[in-house]
Amino acid sequence: RIDCTYNPEEKGLMQAIADMVAAAESAVRAGTSILILSDRGIEKERLPIHSLLSAGAVHHHLIVQGLRIDANIVVETASARDSHQIACLLGFGATAVYPYMASSVLEDLIRSGEVLGEPSACYKNYRKGINKGLLKIMSKMGISAVSSYRGAQLFEAVGLAREVVDVAFRGVSSRIGGADFHELE
Repeated sequence: RIDCTYNPEEKGLMQAIADMVAAAESAVRAGTSILILSDRGIEKERLPIHSLLSAGAVHHHLIVQGLRIDANIVVETASARDSHQIACLLGFGATAVYPYMASSVLEDLIRSGEVLGEPSACYKNYRKGINKGLLKIMSKMGISAVSSYRGAQLFEAVGLAREVVDVAFRGVSSRIGGADFHELE
């Protein structure tokens, strides 16, 4: 489990990402085959590294080091709630995504009676909706399997500075510059 949060009083976003990818590399070199990139450590004094930045940066760093084939990247995040957000994470290298905030919200809605039904059926319906959305996104590109979509980077970066693209979205077209690490933080 790699903590994808940081204290901005101690370091900036760029250094936090560098530390995170170093921790991922170290874990894989030590034999870890499943990396869990988690932003659950969000607290009053800590900022999250956005899950898309985390997944992309770790994915590309492990590729450069020749280690990507040795590890799966599971993203445990509050920032992914719908099919599009999960598709982006998969497209930038995530093996799997656990949208814990969506699960928590669904649990609260069931408990309060705003969503009716057996809890297991409600969670199943949420996953079914996510899966249908993912299939729709992939089918528009002529892709029929998640394994073909994973890490494919079939996107263009809009509004991100070259330095951000080079770290987390390497190889993605970015004709319009934009926000750098300082602005993202």
